[in-house]
Amino acid sequence: MSKRSKIGWLVTALIAIAATGSKAKVLRSSSGALAVFVFKGADELRCFKALKASTTEAIQPLLACEAPQGSNVEVLGSGHRTAFVKIVDGLAFGCQGTVPIDYAQNR
Repeated sequence: MSKRSKIGWLVTALIAIAATGSKAKVLRSSSGALAVFVFKGADELRCFKALKASTTEAIQPLLACEAPQGSNVEVLGSGHRTAFVKIVDGLAFGCQGTVPIDYAQNR
């Protein structure tokens, strides 16, 4: 096997691993609201949980976007409590941010 074909095989294998590493899910919140808050990051999600009054003015700077319930998402990374997702369809297409881990549900 030539050096060029070894590199090509390695690149192909890495792309395949990366493609299967992310998981397609559906975005659903437990509140049943029409929209799900997608936060800029885990720190913003913690700030939201600590807010006493959830006014639109207080929440807006923390949000990456609001996505409709049932939006298809790709989980780009996750921890014990949060998932970093990318919206892959609908009105919030392309938005990336953090949601509670239980909001990224199997289809």
